[in-house]
Amino acid sequence: MKEVKKSPDAEKIMELPISYEEKGKEKGKEIGKEIGKEIGKEKGKEKAIKEMALAMISEGASTAFIAKVTQLSEEEIERLRQEN
Repeated sequence: MKEVKKSPDAEKIMELPISYEEKGKEKGKEIGKEIGKEIGKEKGKEKAIKEMALAMISEGASTAFIAKVTQLSEEEIERLRQEN
């Protein structure tokens, strides 16, 4: 470390990532953010489909029709019917 401080490029050297571990953490954070975004999109899509199913239930649509349109199982639709 003493040798680095004597170097004319000491400031530049000290700004470099400390280790590959640090670089790995940075990359991991980036990957984590991307995964989080994808999970968020998927959850949003699922919520929208359930809301659509609930709207169709309130309009009196059949379970078979709702299943066909939303791709939800008939069991899931029946569970939604009972919850609301």
